[in-house]
Amino acid sequence: MSLRVDSAATSGTGGTELDVGPTAARRTGADWQRRYGRVLVGSDLVVLLWVFTTSHVVWASNSGLAGDVAYAPAAVGISAFMALFWHVVLTVAGTRDSRVFGAGPEEYKRVLSSTLGVFAVIAFCGYVVGFNLPRIYVLVLMPFGLILLTLSRWSWRQWLLVQRQRGRMTQDAIVVGSIESVEHLVAVIGRSAAFGYRLSGACITSASPPSEVAGVPVLGDAVDLARTVLTSGTDAVIVTSSDVMHPDTVRRLGWDLEGYDVEIIVAPSLTNIAGPRVHIRPVAGLPLLHVEQPSYRGAQRWAKGLLDRAGGLALILAVSPVLVALAVAIRLTSPGKVFFVQERVGQDGRTFGMIKFRSMVEGADSMLADLQPDSGNVVMFKMRDDPRVTRVGRFLRRYSFDELPQLFNVIKGDMSLVGPRPPLVSEVSTYAAEARRRLLVRPGMTGPWQISGRSNLDWEETMRLDLYYVENWSMVGDMLILWKTFRAVISSAGAY
Repeated sequence: MSLRVDSAATSGTGGTELDVGPTAARRTGADWQRRYGRVLVGSDLVVLLWVFTTSHVVWASNSGLAGDVAYAPAAVGISAFMALFWHVVLTVAGTRDSRVFGAGPEEYKRVLSSTLGVFAVIAFCGYVVGFNLPRIYVLVLMPFGLILLTLSRWSWRQWLLVQRQRGRMTQDAIVVGSIESVEHLVAVIGRSAAFGYRLSGACITSASPPSEVAGVPVLGDAVDLARTVLTSGTDAVIVTSSDVMHPDTVRRLGWDLEGYDVEIIVAPSLTNIAGPRVHIRPVAGLPLLHVEQPSYRGAQRWAKGLLDRAGGLALILAVSPVLVALAVAIRLTSPGKVFFVQERVGQDGRTFGMIKFRSMVEGADSMLADLQPDSGNVVMFKMRDDPRVTRVGRFLRRYSFDELPQLFNVIKGDMSLVGPRPPLVSEVSTYAAEARRRLLVRPGMTGPWQISGRSNLDWEETMRLDLYYVENWSMVGDMLILWKTFRAVISSAGAY
């Protein structure tokens, strides 16, 4: 969670002019942002031209008009004007703003709202002037254009993510705060390479600061912060919560950085809270963050349950031939039952029998005590090259086919398609109070743990991801997790 402050728009009479030499004029992040923005401008233009050309051809083919009429300059000009108008709206709506590059849903939300706005304006203008846009034109144009724009943006985002993982196309940032707050922020930024921040230094407000904190070199204290920021040539300064950093200090920093194109980011002491739960309401010039309570009941939960059952039933019908084939393979290759039913803990601590395809030899539970020390996750037991797993079982686990029968648990209402991993009774007995919050919602067949490393995650990271989901879930987020789960299963990363 962060709050950006425009250094050129902070209130006051002006900042002190600082003589920091030629280093301050160096802009390390703005150049690649402008280049990437121009790439998106060209990409969007190509997509829209393709979409309008296709839509016009489809309309002309089904209109029954002669070619010289369907492709008259006036008809083609209308299509070209609408393509240009759509492109302009994408620009005005900030869909290519550097603050939405790389990660988060905001870029896609702006593309969607821009598209809906374009067609709302076209429909209204057509009604006013009495021009009826052909229905087939709209039926092809809007969904086809939205899908291709989204796919184009997603493709460029994947390319940008690869560049950022290689240390390119990032923003250098200096973090300001106490040693503890800087250590926390370094850990958070380290988990979020997609957002493109590279911490190049720190200014510590604590007395007697060390030479480095969590691998980040300490550049000084907060006394002469503006000069330190400018001489370092950084692109952003991130101010963490600290008693030493008085609000007037941040205000004066904004004045001092006017005209230098340095982004000021304030990181409040809020963690694992999704953006839709946070609202900013200024009171007497002070921006107050209002945090909504998590939603565990109500209409959204009812809609989620309905979607789970409908989706579970549809998936069972779709994969029923695969279920039959896997059941036959298990039966023919190893003695024992086809299904393995294990007691798990569900919502509000209620237990249920979770159904899986059997992937281990009979009596595998009796061998657990001898194998458990091998696992790095001391609460959720998993190990590589588990000798209890059968030959067919290794294939099932690699692609998570052993979990397909859990669709019956979803239809029954014991599980959800997306949620925290259903824990064992023995695991829950070791839970601290914080971990028990995982039981506030129905467990899921997939969840944040599935798309973030699966069995490679340690217990602390698994719990952090599950608790974030429990308190910040949404229908859109569930859809995104389901899509990412498909990719994670195909790659089989972290599955064993």
